[in-house]
Amino acid sequence: MSDLKISEAGTVQFPMVKHAIEIGWTPLTPEVAKQKRGGEAGMLMRDELEAKLVEFNPWLSPDSVRSIIETLDALPATVDGNREILMWLRGERGWYDEEEKRHRSVQLVDFENVGDNAFHVTWEWALKPPARKGNRADVMFLVNGVPVCIVEHKNPKDGDAIERGIKQLRRYEIETPELIGAPQLFNVTHLLEYWYGVTWNASRRDMARWKETRDETYRFAVQAFFERTDFLRTLQHWILFYVQDSETRKSVLRQHQRRAIDAVVARCADPVKTRGLVWHTQGSGKTFTLLTAARLILEQKERFKNATVILVVDRTELEGQLKGWVERLLGEMQRQDIAVKRADTKAVLQGLLDDDFRGLVISMIHKFEAVRKDSSTRDNVFVFIDEAHRSVAKDLGSYLMAAVPNATIIGFTGTPIAKTHQGEGTFKIFGQDDERGYLDKYAIRESIEDETTLPIKHVLAPSEMTVPVDRLDKEFFDLAASEDVTDIDELNRVLERAVNLRAFLKADDRIANVAAFVANHFKEAVLPLGYKAFVVAVDREACAKYKRALDKLLPPEWTEAIYTENAADVIDRPLVAELQLTDEREEDVRLLFKKADQDPKILIVTDKLLTGYDAPLLYCLYLDKPMRDHVLLQAVARVNRPYSDPEGIQKKIGLVVDFVGVLRELKKALQFDSEDVSGVIEDLDLLLQDFLGKTAKAKTDYLDAGEGGDADERLERLVYGRFLEIDARKEFFEAYKDIESLWEILSPSKELVDHIPTFKRLAQLYATVRNAFAEQVGFIADLAHKTRRLVEENATQDGLGRLTKSVTFDVKTLEGLRGEKGTDEGKVFNLVRGFRRELDEDPNAAAVLQPLKERAERILKGLQERNTTGLAAMDLLAALAAEKEAAERAARDIGLSPQGFSVYWLVRENADLKAANVAPLDLGREVEKLLERFPNARVNPDEQRQLRAALYRPLVTLEREARSALVDLIVATILR
Repeated sequence: MSDLKISEAGTVQFPMVKHAIEIGWTPLTPEVAKQKRGGEAGMLMRDELEAKLVEFNPWLSPDSVRSIIETLDALPATVDGNREILMWLRGERGWYDEEEKRHRSVQLVDFENVGDNAFHVTWEWALKPPARKGNRADVMFLVNGVPVCIVEHKNPKDGDAIERGIKQLRRYEIETPELIGAPQLFNVTHLLEYWYGVTWNASRRDMARWKETRDETYRFAVQAFFERTDFLRTLQHWILFYVQDSETRKSVLRQHQRRAIDAVVARCADPVKTRGLVWHTQGSGKTFTLLTAARLILEQKERFKNATVILVVDRTELEGQLKGWVERLLGEMQRQDIAVKRADTKAVLQGLLDDDFRGLVISMIHKFEAVRKDSSTRDNVFVFIDEAHRSVAKDLGSYLMAAVPNATIIGFTGTPIAKTHQGEGTFKIFGQDDERGYLDKYAIRESIEDETTLPIKHVLAPSEMTVPVDRLDKEFFDLAASEDVTDIDELNRVLERAVNLRAFLKADDRIANVAAFVANHFKEAVLPLGYKAFVVAVDREACAKYKRALDKLLPPEWTEAIYTENAADVIDRPLVAELQLTDEREEDVRLLFKKADQDPKILIVTDKLLTGYDAPLLYCLYLDKPMRDHVLLQAVARVNRPYSDPEGIQKKIGLVVDFVGVLRELKKALQFDSEDVSGVIEDLDLLLQDFLGKTAKAKTDYLDAGEGGDADERLERLVYGRFLEIDARKEFFEAYKDIESLWEILSPSKELVDHIPTFKRLAQLYATVRNAFAEQVGFIADLAHKTRRLVEENATQDGLGRLTKSVTFDVKTLEGLRGEKGTDEGKVFNLVRGFRRELDEDPNAAAVLQPLKERAERILKGLQERNTTGLAAMDLLAALAAEKEAAERAARDIGLSPQGFSVYWLVRENADLKAANVAPLDLGREVEKLLERFPNARVNPDEQRQLRAALYRPLVTLEREARSALVDLIVATILR
């Protein structure tokens, strides 16, 4: 039986190409692809693109075809340029037809006749812009000569492969943006997992795991993603550009969104069924789902008979959020001859219905009040109701349905209601045409498994601050149950009647105590992570009081209170009026809160921002307002958005600190889907038990260094004995990172005190092992926020620095090391590290010493794979050190430049040169002259070709194959 070989190319990269070929993609070798794109500075395969432009647009003149290609090639390598490329691919850009004297749409892709397009896949796609560093994509997919998807493959053995792939894409944005100027999609895979996202604005949060079946294979995942018809649908429909916080952003719809959109469009085309419920959990992208469904219906004018889609929201807050997020998308719809209107008043809404308006109407639910019955009796009116659970079983819903009696009505919600005091709930209103009560469902648990949202953990505040249970039950839960609370306004009306409860929550001494707890907890548990927090107060007056109290404990710029305005506040509530933000300041605060390096860090809220506000940095919610059911779930869902910082450290959970006691009742309150809610909001004690168990196991598995020797000797034995093999290190790193993640969440906590020494030793061991085997020493830089602070306070562990030192790589040092204490394996690693540092610090020496370094790396690899012993590796390095010193002496004596000497040293023993009477010294001098003639050969392809041609002249006496191989070797050496 042959050994299993695991590598990027062998296990992932080339199988991907093979799987793509099986479903109709045509392979191109890197050499052919480079030729078709005109060298390593080009991105478009012009011959393919030109052929399809001519085929699909016979009205274009040859000059027009060339001009279009030049236009595409000249688009800036930015997110906006990338958007322009996509609009060309979608046929949304035009060109002037000289014969017909008008602009006509230009077709680059035939979305209807998939087989008429050219699908190519190639690999090792190197891009070298003039005078700048180049980069290389592992695999590139192209449609009609235009790159559309870039793929990065990682070794299946690497535990952080996905994160490294995303960092690589972000590096492309900085170093070679041309490489992702045209590609729309990005894949990163290491065989075991397959993730997809978009180019530009790449982050872990924007990536999604591709899934079709639970037991799918890598082959199935590749072929499902790149199936040609579905892949073109992704290009045509599922990629969105939008403006968020004044920045152009980009997103690709996830599979649950695509599935729901297809179901909605199919329901709208159904002549019999006229209702549907899309039940997608909070934070899963319902806004983009419903808007894309609306766009697809309005684009298909013939199929839906030039339809009207009415998008219904039920709060000004949501309408503003919708407007801010998708203004660009709505503008694009208008440019595509889709009319968009906002019904700002009831009169405007009535007028649009009376005028038989066709296009997209955006309206709030209350504007349907008293709209005339049978205002539109067409059956191609489609009503999409956002947050549908708030609008059902009420007069407003009745007005809407009476106004458009033959319309198809689709509800979108994350928290449907089974029934209400007044009548049937969401399922009966919208789910009557579906046996399960809904058209499509994306449950909380599924979204967490997909990493679309995060699990939420909660902890109760100290008992002296929480509301007495009997008061909470009597004044809140009983009242809320009888009132059918479904939104924040109804909740506030219930709390207005709970006089004693509000008095308790707003008492000055209690506000002071809670504020002190929040300030301390935030500084110790949230701020070190780089995240932010909400304080949710019972009403606007409590918000103002918390702002005043927190200003005494924290810098005032750290906090802001955001709440609705009331003209009577100047007289009735002077403090509320005094702290009321202007509309302009509130707008700024909303944006600044989403930025890690900006204040405020804490927002104090009671109604605003509890729905529809998406801030991934929001980690902790201090809940001091009684809530229940759907309002509660929507509020706590503010903290479930994934986030990763620039260092790649990911937000693992959302945290809720409960000062009221309502989270104990959550599962009972949300009986509509208890199976899905179970395990989503859990007590922090469960994480503590997980931490204790994993820490105890790691202590047994990794911290036993044996007996005998000093502390540093025991540590060295542990590091270079236990962790010499790569797989052993990977296993330890993954185990440690799990523990560190739990520590970051749980600390500070009194329950952790007894375990700090063990965790600190694990953290120090992790830093030591990482640095002992790393090319560059970073000591504890890789540790997470709180852990780094913990270790930095006491980073004097014996041997921590000694294990990661770099030593001079020469014969004298090597002989001296033989007599020192310590393992031979550790000495080998330090010697090779010193060699690496020498080359990094002296670029001129790199050309001469690089071949020796590569041999040193091979020795090191043999040691890690247990193919050689530490003693044998020392002997091999001793021979290399002697060769290095000989090369350095010769370089000093011979008088050549580093590049010239590198050629001399490389070929001095070449048998072909000796037979042809070519002197290595003369060849080195010739290379120096050529480099003076072609100084930019490293970055300029034309100069590089001329240099290569010139090198053939002094080697003309060699056989052709030997001459070609030697030229390749010389060029690789001097241009390294």
